Amino acid sequence: MTAIAWVLVALGVVALVLTQVRLRKYRGRQGMTDIAPWILNLHSAAGGTGLLLVALRLLDVVSSGTAVWLAIIALALASLIGLSFLARWRRGRGRHVERFRGDGWTSGPWLSQVAHFGMVLGTVFFAWGMLSDRF
Repeated sequence: MTAIAWVLVALGVVALVLTQVRLRKYRGRQGMTDIAPWILNLHSAAGGTGLLLVALRLLDVVSSGTAVWLAIIALALASLIGLSFLARWRRGRGRHVERFRGDGWTSGPWLSQVAHFGMVLGTVFFAWGMLSDRF
């Protein structure tokens, strides 16, 4: 169980870093929905705090119930904000909609969808594991 939790922590860190890089790199480009910098920073701060608390729990540095609930709430907040990013990133329909070009990583938001839906499932896994004292 602990090995799965460490893998999910690492994937969560990758998702946070790539979200920052991707949304900052393509800010202001035609066809890309702009995300306010404060909400992007809130997403990263909440996700980073939650992942840090989970990592400290896995290392047996922190074991208080308050820290566990703070980690769960922070990860849930980061997951919800990430899903809201995806909801805003849907392609518009119509003849005059500008398509986003220049995203060399993927052709669309599929990579972000995998990361953020995975983060939602990871949050549920972390909550179950920490509340049931599995790790």
